[in-house]
Amino acid sequence: MNAYHQLLSGILIALAGLFTFVIYSSSFSFSSRRIARLGVMLSMALVAGLVESFIPSAFIPGIRLGLANVVILFALYVFGYGEAFVIALLKAILVAILRGSFFSMGGYMALAGTMLSFLMMALLHLLFKKLSVIGVSVFGSLSHVFGQVLVAYIYVGPAIWGYLPWLLLFSFGSGILTGVLCFVLLKRRGLLAYLGENK
Repeated sequence: MNAYHQLLSGILIALAGLFTFVIYSSSFSFSSRRIARLGVMLSMALVAGLVESFIPSAFIPGIRLGLANVVILFALYVFGYGEAFVIALLKAILVAILRGSFFSMGGYMALAGTMLSFLMMALLHLLFKKLSVIGVSVFGSLSHVFGQVLVAYIYVGPAIWGYLPWLLLFSFGSGILTGVLCFVLLKRRGLLAYLGENK
């Protein structure tokens, strides 16, 4: 069974990486400023992910607000696909390692959800320029849940689909929340100047 998760996770990472390479490789450079900025953004996403992982779920096991997605979405809009992909991938891997769940159901669910969410948000951002950041966030949140449920299905079988409507309903609300937070951050010109917008 582990082979199926590894295959699914590998496919998602490969697709996300290929998309990022094709779209962003021509303009990406590893300057010291960019590496430092990546470290700061990754730290923020990592802290948000770790804090959320220790908050008990009130109704449905494993449900989260997705606050780390604010950082990933912000990076996507301000710095581009490459940096957002690096932050998303490393956040999912490092949170799973720190929680001791990397080679487990929880780790594979987090990785699949994060990669599918990134792919959806990146494609929407690329193809639908008029779609608001809140709309992109909502679709990313829904995709994150769907990716997690796909992995959970491999472990627990068809019973997991009974949770899907509730998970999607919650993720719709959390997607609006993270989208609004990202929208507010994108309006902070001082923050953009400090981080060195797209430099």
